[in-house]
Amino acid sequence: MTPQDLITRYNKGERDFANAELAGADLREATLRGIILRGANLEKANLSWANMEEADLSDAKLVGATLQATHLRAANLTNANLQNARMKTCGLNEANLTGANLKSAVLVGAKLQSAKLHGADFSRTHLDGADFTGADSSGINLTFAELGNVIGLEIAEGQKSWKAVDKEDKPATPVE
Repeated sequence: MTPQDLITRYNKGERDFANAELAGADLREATLRGIILRGANLEKANLSWANMEEADLSDAKLVGATLQATHLRAANLTNANLQNARMKTCGLNEANLTGANLKSAVLVGAKLQSAKLHGADFSRTHLDGADFTGADSSGINLTFAELGNVIGLEIAEGQKSWKAVDKEDKPATPVE
């Protein structure tokens, strides 16, 4: 399916595109509210500035995709694979990312207010300035995540990264 076919069919009222093959698709600035892309292959797709509020992207493959400033409010991204995705300033308010793989993704300035993140993997993810106010962050993996200037993220001290961006907050270890 081509991106143009998807947009044409969507504009005619079709919403269910489960398991669609859209690897590398250019869907920048598309309006796809409520679209069903469950299990779809969107690897390396460009969805920047798209409006995908309330979309179903559960189990979708978005490895290496670009979602800069994409609107995903209340979207279902349960078990989605977003490894290495570029998601700067992405709007994920009230989204469900339960069990999602966000390893090595870039979510600088992302909005995750009131999102469901239980069991999501944020390891090696760049989260500088991301807003987690009201989000359910229970059971998330933050191993080696960049957490500078993060807002509202409630995590145990042992989960915090001591990488270069936040070393000034770590007590110095005395040298003997």
